[in-house]
Amino acid sequence: MTYCLAIKVEEGLVFASDSRTNAGLDNIGSYTKMFTYNIGDRAFVILTAGNLATSQAVYHQIEKDLESNDSEINLNLCQDIEAVADYIGKISIEQQSKNHDPTETIDQSISLLGSHFIVGGQIKGQDPNLVMVYPEGNFIYVADETPFIQIGETKYGKPILDRMIFPHTPLGDSARAALLSFDSTMKSDLTVGPPIDFVVFKKDQINLNFQDQLKLDSPFFKELSSIWAEQLDSAIHALPKFNWEE
Repeated sequence: MTYCLAIKVEEGLVFASDSRTNAGLDNIGSYTKMFTYNIGDRAFVILTAGNLATSQAVYHQIEKDLESNDSEINLNLCQDIEAVADYIGKISIEQQSKNHDPTETIDQSISLLGSHFIVGGQIKGQDPNLVMVYPEGNFIYVADETPFIQIGETKYGKPILDRMIFPHTPLGDSARAALLSFDSTMKSDLTVGPPIDFVVFKKDQINLNFQDQLKLDSPFFKELSSIWAEQLDSAIHALPKFNWEE
């Protein structure tokens, strides 16, 4: 299983993804699910959850298109985030078609081979934005009412986001909430695991300078998790008492 998260607030964007691909008792695998690109007037981050072969094939094709002088379209030629999402959706469909079993229906094929993608970033002169690309190739923008997108194992990390993430939430608080969302998810689901690929993007800076890869014993993440657990414990003890407790 996978967990990927992207947040959009007024000050910028936050991206995070786990790296676990399987978690058997004696076989734990990991593979990055984040693709970053920062050249000239543009910076993009792409996250993926779903069929690993399709996801990595899409990333590989993006790299090939960037290296090719004959490419009709690549990340450098896209005029906006919508064009990037459309480009990734088309590559995803092409990669699924290559491995499509003719005995299966299209719905069955998408279920087995499909991947979701979160695409975010900014081109100079435009606003930063987030979109989610579906396995069918279509996409939607992040909603103003719920300014975050999750894919993969979403349920354990969602409550803190619902309570904490709003368009006006400071970027630093949004980044901390993102990591706490991962902390909660990893506590409840062993199929989501470190290292966590983490990017904070400040609006209009057009760079991805704030990148990190966090493990459970990384000093910052370890301290964040420890303080959060202590504060939750204190909050429980501070809540009103039942009348039968007295």
